[in-house]
Amino acid sequence: MVDRLRRVAVGVLLGAALLTLVAAAEGRQKVAVFVQAAAAVPTADLELIRNYANQRCAVVAGADVCASGDLMLAQRMANAFIGDSITVDGMIRLAGTLGADYLVILRLVRWESEILYKPERSLLLLGATSFLETSLQLLISPLGLLFGIEKVATVGLLASVFNARGDLKFSTSVTSVDRPLFSLLTADPVEAAKEAVDSAFYQIAVAL
Repeated sequence: MVDRLRRVAVGVLLGAALLTLVAAAEGRQKVAVFVQAAAAVPTADLELIRNYANQRCAVVAGADVCASGDLMLAQRMANAFIGDSITVDGMIRLAGTLGADYLVILRLVRWESEILYKPERSLLLLGATSFLETSLQLLISPLGLLFGIEKVATVGLLASVFNARGDLKFSTSVTSVDRPLFSLLTADPVEAAKEAVDSAFYQIAVAL
């Protein structure tokens, strides 16, 4: 008798948990994320950013995200392509084809890697080694020049959110800079782009 009651109780708990999961899944919004390059972005890097944007949208916004393959197929089926411009009717057809509540368009408008020279950093190192012997100073002086060189990766992103009726619900712009230690070797526009995507989705999650 006790075992039977225990089995019934376990069954009730599992059923309640399943219903909770189903209800939570049904309450989640479906989002289509489009990532475009309006700057000179390498194809491989652009694909990395697309995958990263889908992952971050699911995590930060807590939404169901349409697969990349579904986005390409839906644009062909709806004859509506996300580009420099798209009509409201095209937005509606595309959202309907995908079954999406929102369309998020992330446009990379800036993708730069710039090498800068900061003489004050070189002078700092040379000044710190001024107490050394002259021969050592001569050896270190080229390092002082190298210490003053840094690489800066900068990415600019425009984010727009449309609902299923084609209305613009939210728009923002983000600029991110990647300037890590030993930046001459490690600064990467992809890392700057990831930071920009994160910032955009945090703003989108709060706004929606």
